Amino acid sequence: MNKILIAEDETKSREALISRIRIILGEDSLIEGASDGNEAVTKSVKFKPDLIFMDVEMPNKNGMEAAAIIKKQLPEVHIVFLTAYDRFEYAVGAMRSGGEDYLLKPVAEAELRNLLHKYFLISEDPEMEMSPFEIALNVWMRQHYAEEVSLEEAAENMNMSSFYFSRQVKVATGMTFLTYFTKYRIERAKRRLEKTELTVSEVGKSVGYPDSNYFTKVFKRVVGCTPSMYREQLGK
Repeated sequence: MNKILIAEDETKSREALISRIRIILGEDSLIEGASDGNEAVTKSVKFKPDLIFMDVEMPNKNGMEAAAIIKKQLPEVHIVFLTAYDRFEYAVGAMRSGGEDYLLKPVAEAELRNLLHKYFLISEDPEMEMSPFEIALNVWMRQHYAEEVSLEEAAENMNMSSFYFSRQVKVATGMTFLTYFTKYRIERAKRRLEKTELTVSEVGKSVGYPDSNYFTKVFKRVVGCTPSMYREQLGK
């Protein structure tokens, strides 16, 4: 039986995530909630969850402090951090505290399903459970992320009005089109910085930023450090 703890101080967000996970994993899953870092530690010791979703910013103890304590007592537990900030230092801190993943809030449906698929036995192909729009959007993003595309052009490509397309993207991803498009590009850039010997300028051009200075500016805004610093911290 799947046992999950959701440590999130915002009641509505916590209850919404619990409800979404129940829909994906089924009613047999045991899911508990915690409203602060201290409660997360106490409930973890008693409940012994398989997986913990841990908000980074919480009262009494923050998520990283709570996770470090929990990991000492339950070394086998999987911890996934929740944060509203896509910053490199958050990812580093999460890993040092015993975390294995971190998700941006609000958590997109596809990302939540993919993560639960990683830890539990659910559908072998999470994308079959995505909505037709999510599937089409993911395909479109793979094909066009390196191009300079406006919201209006993207909507036209998807045969939708700009207003309807914008609403659908927000529902599917929890972000505006521009934020999601930028995040997708920067995630591709991070992979190339990690796995290739391309220069920073070449990486920027490969994900749709021909101006290397602008690429560096956007990368730093999203990740929290420059592309060069990101690569240095990876030891490359």
